[in-house]
Amino acid sequence: MEIKKYFSIPAVSNSVIRYFQISPNYCWKRMNNEIIDEEKSYTYLGKQSHMYILESEEFEKNYTYLDFKTPTSKQQQTFCEDYIKYTKTESALDIEDEKFLSHEASLVYAYQDNYTADKKSAESILKSAKILFEINSEYIKYLSIKGDYREVLSKSRQELLTTITQAIRKHKKANALIFEDQVSSRTQTFNELPVYWDFPIVIEGTALKCKSLLDRLIVDHEKKVVTLVDLKTTSVIGSQVSTLEERQYYRQLAFYMLAVKNIKEIPNDYKIEAYIVFVNTVDPFECKVYKLSDVEFQRQIIIITNLLTEISWHWFTNKWEYSRAYYEGDGTENL
Repeated sequence: MEIKKYFSIPAVSNSVIRYFQISPNYCWKRMNNEIIDEEKSYTYLGKQSHMYILESEEFEKNYTYLDFKTPTSKQQQTFCEDYIKYTKTESALDIEDEKFLSHEASLVYAYQDNYTADKKSAESILKSAKILFEINSEYIKYLSIKGDYREVLSKSRQELLTTITQAIRKHKKANALIFEDQVSSRTQTFNELPVYWDFPIVIEGTALKCKSLLDRLIVDHEKKVVTLVDLKTTSVIGSQVSTLEERQYYRQLAFYMLAVKNIKEIPNDYKIEAYIVFVNTVDPFECKVYKLSDVEFQRQIIIITNLLTEISWHWFTNKWEYSRAYYEGDGTENL
């Protein structure tokens, strides 16, 4: 519920900054869901991996695993579907114990709907239906539970998520950042932590509202160190330096560091360290960890400040169709 609340609150996030870099109009339409990206398979895998690694309890509520084979024929498939339909059909019998059709009755009705049964006895129909049920029992189980979860995972997807997790655990720094909760007796850890904060741009007494959703935050009160961790899944193999630049992940991490600096519960004298954990979603499933340097942080702060200054003008004037230069000039825009 906290995550739903996060996405419903109007504020500038790293995504908003990324949209704004394309154009103010595009940014406005993305913020208002007038433009929605079609979710790609790698994006969906990234979301699943995050939940599997960082929110295991939430993952178990949303997903389950079942190894099953799809029926060999369309006829068998519809038999299974009809069986599930009949098990959820109210019985015509006026008996309290039989509110829904029994297992055997559902088998018979499903068989009669999909196979020629006119010349078969009731016993023969039930026998044949039971054989079909046994052959397709795992698929029928899948049909019966799939409505309770966002998705029922295949064997290959379950194995992939396990392999990705193992790659992180094998890397000594990544394992410490992602999985080691008790760094000291006075350590707090937070996964998928929403942070709401004000950027120091104030117009007519109102500050620019910002928000960040942090993958992982470790607060060591004994050492007075705050560790910010951002988990990235990628199909790119080898060095991720070019990916960091192309996708502006350093800027994202610096923006998150600003959010951490604005958490009131964290004392100002605590040192903040920020890391990106990259893990491949394809063989050889390598894991790499990159640290945001102080020099890079200061460089990104200049970029962020310039972008937020421009965004704030549009935010408070509510003019998004063109750039600020367009509105303040003669309609031409600066290169």
